[in-house]
Amino acid sequence: MSKLVISALIALTMICGPLTALAAELKIGIADTNSILMNSAQGKRFQESVKEKADELSRPLGAKRQDLTRQVEEFQKQSSLMKEDARRAKSQELEKKMADFDKQASDADKQLAQFKQSQFAPLGQKMNQALEKVSRDEKLDLILDTSAVAFFNKGLDVTDKLRSAFGQ
Repeated sequence: MSKLVISALIALTMICGPLTALAAELKIGIADTNSILMNSAQGKRFQESVKEKADELSRPLGAKRQDLTRQVEEFQKQSSLMKEDARRAKSQELEKKMADFDKQASDADKQLAQFKQSQFAPLGQKMNQALEKVSRDEKLDLILDTSAVAFFNKGLDVTDKLRSAFGQ
C-alpha cells in the first residue's frame, strides 16, 4: 500500500513540477477594466449615448403599449355584450396588434444592441491598446480582469497603471 502512495506522489511531483516552474516564470497582472472604462470621460459619453438611444427607441413603444392596454381593457369590458363573431374578430385584431408590438419591441432591442456594439468598439480598441502598453512596460505575460479572479495579491494590481495608459 505504501508503495502505491509513494508511486502516486512521485507521479504527481513529475506532473506538477514543470507546472510550478512555469507558474514561477509567468508574470501576471490584475486590473479592474470595467471601472476604468465606465468611469472614463469616453465611458460616460458612451453610457449617456446608450441611454439617449434607449429612450428614443422606447418612447413610441411606451405610447403604443398604453394604447394597446387601453384597447384590451375596453374589449374585456365590452366582450360580454358583443356577439360571438364580433368578439372573435376583435380578439384576433388585438392579438395581431400585440404580435406587431412584440415584433417592434424586439426590433428596438436589436437596434439598441447594435448601437451599443458600434459605440463601444472604439472604447474596446483603446482599452486593448492600453492593455498592450501596460503588459509591455511591466513585462507581464497576462493581465486578468478582477471579475475573473476570486482572490489576488494586491501587489499584482495594475489598475492604476492601466488607467493612466488608458488616458483618464
